[in-house]
Amino acid sequence: MPPNASPPRPARAPRCARVSAALLLPFLVGAQAHADEWDLCPPQRPLPQTRLAAEPDSGASDALADQVTSEGDTHVLTGNVELRQGTRWIGADRIEINRVERVARARGDVFLRTDEYAIFSPEGDIDLDAGTFSIERPHLLYPDLHGQGDAGHVSRDEAGIATLTDADWTTCPPEDEAWVLAASEIRLNPNNRQGTARHASLWFQGVPLLYVPWFRFPLGDERLTGFLAPRIGSSSDSGTEIAVPWYWNIAPNYDATLTPRSLSRRGVQLQTETRWLGPLGFWQLDLHHLPDDEVFGDDRSLAQLQQHGRYDHGLRTDVDLAGVSDDEYFEDLGNPLAIASRTHLQSRADLFWNSGYGRSRFRLQSFDTLDETIAPLNRPYRQLPQITHRWDGRWPALSADLDSELVRFDRDAGDTATRFRLVPAIGREFETPGWFLRPRLAWDYTAYEIDRVSSTGDERIERSLPIFSLDSGLVFERPGSDYRQTLEPRAFYVYIPDEEQDAIPVFDTSEFSFSFSQLFRERRFTGGDRVGDANRLSLALTSRLFDRELGSEVLRGSIGVIHHFDDRVVTLPGGTTETEDLSDVVAEIAVRPNDYWRASATAQWDPDTERTERHDSRVAFRGRGGGIANLSYRFQRDQREQVDASFAWPVSPRWTLMARSNYSLLEERNIENLLGFEYEDCCWRFRTVAREFIDETDTGVENDQAIYFELVLKGLGGVGDEAGSVFENAILGYRDPSDQTYP
Repeated sequence: MPPNASPPRPARAPRCARVSAALLLPFLVGAQAHADEWDLCPPQRPLPQTRLAAEPDSGASDALADQVTSEGDTHVLTGNVELRQGTRWIGADRIEINRVERVARARGDVFLRTDEYAIFSPEGDIDLDAGTFSIERPHLLYPDLHGQGDAGHVSRDEAGIATLTDADWTTCPPEDEAWVLAASEIRLNPNNRQGTARHASLWFQGVPLLYVPWFRFPLGDERLTGFLAPRIGSSSDSGTEIAVPWYWNIAPNYDATLTPRSLSRRGVQLQTETRWLGPLGFWQLDLHHLPDDEVFGDDRSLAQLQQHGRYDHGLRTDVDLAGVSDDEYFEDLGNPLAIASRTHLQSRADLFWNSGYGRSRFRLQSFDTLDETIAPLNRPYRQLPQITHRWDGRWPALSADLDSELVRFDRDAGDTATRFRLVPAIGREFETPGWFLRPRLAWDYTAYEIDRVSSTGDERIERSLPIFSLDSGLVFERPGSDYRQTLEPRAFYVYIPDEEQDAIPVFDTSEFSFSFSQLFRERRFTGGDRVGDANRLSLALTSRLFDRELGSEVLRGSIGVIHHFDDRVVTLPGGTTETEDLSDVVAEIAVRPNDYWRASATAQWDPDTERTERHDSRVAFRGRGGGIANLSYRFQRDQREQVDASFAWPVSPRWTLMARSNYSLLEERNIENLLGFEYEDCCWRFRTVAREFIDETDTGVENDQAIYFELVLKGLGGVGDEAGSVFENAILGYRDPSDQTYP
């Protein structure tokens, strides 16, 4: 038969003759299914009951029968016959045992059973010493894999090699075989743990999905060269997508995956993934190349090198180097690197050392600016290198820590510099069940060697500032019959004197976003180029409600504000002195009355303008049957106002609907819409999702559409795009329905 011809499906063997699922198990190629994935299936046929107890450590044999007679060298056992050899049982209506040849001929309702599977057949011959057998029209049952199959004949020789003819395999129930994997011949060689199949075909609902004239597969978890499940999808930007991965098992510690990816509107892309494991840890190299993209008008490429290694004496390495050909690569061709930024692509190499002297890190870091419109003076600095060390010490009456850093900032345009920081600190904790007091004193010493190009000032600058903080709080409790309530006032004072810092360029520093957690942070700036002056007192009040029986937190509410005793004169370039005495008021609340409902909200209110500056709220419901519903609202004045609603809801034991809509009230347009469904049967599952989303390009804003689908044959694998991962990224709390049950 030519490879491109549709193969005829092998004729089904009679129901009384079936094949071993254990022998067809290699077709699974390592795929597994969760036990609760079979909830929609009818009860499986149980393994045959045995009357003789297993003796795994004994080579002796036992037999039971209603009648035993002898005919020369042959013993004839009839009526409910059962033989046992260790953990293998043979049963039949009649078994003839040749005492010389040690061969058992079984006839009538024959079964061959182990602890894992059973073979049923009308007749078969078994060599009791060599373990060889020849069984006609067998049927095998493998409960652990929820599998069953048929064959015309199965045999095993003295080398342990099994051969099946006209065999098929499925995890579906016998009365409803939605999918079947069939082959004209299967040879299983346990000596090299490999099998081969000839004229293999995969059928779904009577339609052939796949045919291969010959292929090889592993007998277990071993890796073996061969094709993986294809991916199929479609989008308005790239057209129909078909990707067929080919796995190459080069060596025990070295492999590769080559994936030709056809995009009907763009061309053919080659994706390669190479992995190896050696003395220097795990390495992975990804190379993607699309020659002459017909939409983009040029070659497109991506490269990434990753490394992770753990060694003796607390050493660890972590490397992530990446680069792309253009700033629109991820939007057009997907984002396999999980890069969130659309403007900069980070590359870094880290060396970590943990010891009794503390934690050290040596880092090399650079950025590839994808957006060419960003001016050279506004691009991030490379750190070549950055060396940090932290030491912590704790004693009964005192705690101490030391942070240190040496970093070289480099860039193609503008100033460059070397910065050294040393921040020692001591503290003391006074704490009882009803109150706590935590004073802390630190000293921030920073020195710069600056190569001035785009600014003027001293090339050598030193800055030395004390930092004092005092954190204190009370905890009041009010018991009740069902709930326990707390009232927790907290005061946090910080003092940092003012020092002129405008002569220091900004290399890695920005201002923290204001939030409730910022009330209890000593610093106003990230990085080391600014130490914000402070003479402030944060006041906050938190109340919690606990379920007395379960001990879980049912309700938490907090509100707080900062009172500034002095103006804040230390700013970033272009900033102005902050003179307000009071900060914005921040509040947050979280409610979880039971296992089904949860809600949270945060708000930031400006007392001067008497307006809300930020507000985020979310309500989520989790149903008993795995249903999920989310509703959220996000607001930031003059920047963002969005409503996001999503759900994944089982409308029946078999059907689940999924949807998401993210709408911008500020821009009056949809950001993303998603609609899909899932149908699940006993032995297969189908998912599909249609997605419409905003794509911001250099030429403006475009609406892109895409459709994904995935067919999962339980116990075998999937075909199509991973639609489940689309739902997981879009719907908060969504998980594979295989891990959920319907009430």
